[in-house]
Amino acid sequence: MTQNQYEQHKRRLEEQLRAGIKLLETAYQAQLRALEMVWMLQVEAAGELEALVSPEPAPAPSPAKQETPPPLSPPRGRRIADLEVDVRAALPHLPETFTRRDIVEAIGYEPNRGSLFRILQELVEQGSTRVESTGTGQIPTVYRKTGAPDAPVPG
Repeated sequence: MTQNQYEQHKRRLEEQLRAGIKLLETAYQAQLRALEMVWMLQVEAAGELEALVSPEPAPAPSPAKQETPPPLSPPRGRRIADLEVDVRAALPHLPETFTRRDIVEAIGYEPNRGSLFRILQELVEQGSTRVESTGTGQIPTVYRKTGAPDAPVPG
C-alpha cells in the first residue's frame, strides 16, 4: 500500500465516520421529537379528561408553543438546480464567514450533501466565495464571501 492509498483510505474512513455520526444524531433528534410529541399529547389528553371529570371547570391549559423543525430533507421533486437557486438566494443573508450548517438554516431544509458541496465548489470556482479554512473531522469547512458578483443561475 502506498502513502497515497493509505491517505485515501484514511479519508474515506473519516468521511464514513462523520456520515455515521450525523445519521445517528439525526435519528436521535427524530426520536426525541417523537417522545416530546407523545408526552405533550398525553398531558393534553389528561387535561381534557380532568376537565370532563371535575365539577368545576378547570382553566384552559395554555397551548404549548411548538417550533416546527425544518424538514430533514428537501421537499420531493427538488432538483440540484432548485437547490442552487435556494443557496444563491440565501448567500446575501449569510454572515461574512459561514459553514454548511448556516446554509441549511438559511434555506430551511437539509439538502443532499453532495449536491450542496458541488454548488459550494462552483461558488468558489466562480469567485463569489472562497474557502477560509478546510474542515477536518468534527470541524466544518468555513467559507468567506468575496463580494464578487454571482454568476447567473442555470435555468
